[in-house]
Amino acid sequence: MSRLRRVIEMAGPGWFTSVMGTGILGVDLVASPIADRHMDIVGAVVWGVAAIVLAVIVVLLALRAAVAPAGLAATLRDPAVAQLWGAPPMAAFTVAVGLMRIAAPHGGGELAIGLAQVLFVAGAFGGLFTAFYVPYLMMTKMEIDSDHALATWLLPVVPPVVAAVPAALLLPTFPAALQSSILASAYAMLGLGVALAALIVAVFFSRLLFAKLPTGSLAPSMWIVIGPLGQSIAAASALGAAAVVVWPAFGRGLETAALAYGVLVWGFGMYWLALALVTTLRAARAGMPFTLGWWSFTFPVGVLTAGTDALYAQTGAALFGISSVALLILLAAAWALVATKTSRSAIHALVAPPAAASETSPGVAAPAR
Repeated sequence: MSRLRRVIEMAGPGWFTSVMGTGILGVDLVASPIADRHMDIVGAVVWGVAAIVLAVIVVLLALRAAVAPAGLAATLRDPAVAQLWGAPPMAAFTVAVGLMRIAAPHGGGELAIGLAQVLFVAGAFGGLFTAFYVPYLMMTKMEIDSDHALATWLLPVVPPVVAAVPAALLLPTFPAALQSSILASAYAMLGLGVALAALIVAVFFSRLLFAKLPTGSLAPSMWIVIGPLGQSIAAASALGAAAVVVWPAFGRGLETAALAYGVLVWGFGMYWLALALVTTLRAARAGMPFTLGWWSFTFPVGVLTAGTDALYAQTGAALFGISSVALLILLAAAWALVATKTSRSAIHALVAPPAAASETSPGVAAPAR
């Protein structure tokens, strides 16, 4: 097997989580309340790496679809891997946000805006598809046991929540006649994603009470719950600010409601962050193997950081400012660890003999039975 073919066969939806984690770090570095010129440069470089990785993964997936379409289609029949198809839309949204907040203001201009619009539209349709189709497969085709509920079930239903921030940023770039409908659609997607996420979090929390905390390779999945919490805070804040302009009659009310929602949900997000930290430390002491699931340490913390930044901007409360900096430090440390582990594992998989590569390449954690 040639190395190129090996790379193509390694391509899968799970790799988009690296784009999500890297891109959100770049965006958060630029948006941080302590950001300066040097942090802006670092943030732009980190986000640029995410954009390049996104393009590479898309090309590799297209090649895999051409070379072995049956193998790629089979991922939707795998209860563990099917969930990961929520990652590509979220990766597209993350890069789109960077295009608007980093590239466009620094010379990107119309090209950056155009690319962001394409990524947003593709991500919106992809996210709505996964939010409907993956749960539908779970309801009709997959053997699912409620005693083994997983936080990864959140991945296909969260993209509509993530769509709200790029929607708000891109709103002024669309024709005025469409802005009201786009804003309404963004609110509808936010409601869809939050409702589905709340249902899954409730089921997953019930599982934790009866089946105990996940261990081993499943421990990082605890962090996924932080994602919809932090992202919904940032989303509500962004849409509230956009509503002030598009719907002036009651936009201020939506902005105020977003602040109230954000403060309440932020408390739950910090609670779950503490629970995820304890679970991870517990699993690490017992020997936690590396998988691509480790990228769960990054994007959820990143969107919680973004939500905290939004609350600090609205309230000026020192609690949110200090928490934002602490979360950014945690995110940067987690990204450095996971990026290093991923790079080493991927390089080893490419240079090792085929049999050894299949045993050591970064995989996806399978549900425990």
